[in-house]
Amino acid sequence: MGHSFGGYETNFIITQTDLFAAAVSGSGASDLTNFYLTVGATGRSNIWRFENQQWRMGKSLFDDREGYSSNSPIEHAENITTPLLSWTGESDKQMNWNQSTALYLALHRLNKEHIMLVYPKEGHTILKPLNQKDLSMRIHDWFDYKLKDLPPASWIKDGLQ
Repeated sequence: MGHSFGGYETNFIITQTDLFAAAVSGSGASDLTNFYLTVGATGRSNIWRFENQQWRMGKSLFDDREGYSSNSPIEHAENITTPLLSWTGESDKQMNWNQSTALYLALHRLNKEHIMLVYPKEGHTILKPLNQKDLSMRIHDWFDYKLKDLPPASWIKDGLQ
């Protein structure tokens, strides 16, 4: 389970192993090429984040296309066997919600078990107390279903059909 960079790490690690029975990813990147070429919440391009900061690529996309591709979860979506619950804020300016949508659509096309939650009028973090409670309840339900073998909550049952 992870959020932001941790959401990216969750997305990536489930493309590399089937060790986990379930995963939860919040506002996680799925396509590094696309993310590299976007503008973040600060109004600056995200290029600097990849070349000199948290993403630690150390090179530009144009100097290391293979590195960006091989580190993009979307490029390995067919390897995912771990059921994934992902969530994002529709107004996220730090990690565009389309990053979550792209992985959702890939997994849907590949007939992989995945549910995506989109919170309207929320940003990179969920700030409204009702939405915080909703997300906490859904994560709890997801893990109950996947880890404790309890019957799925109705929203899970409906979401997986």
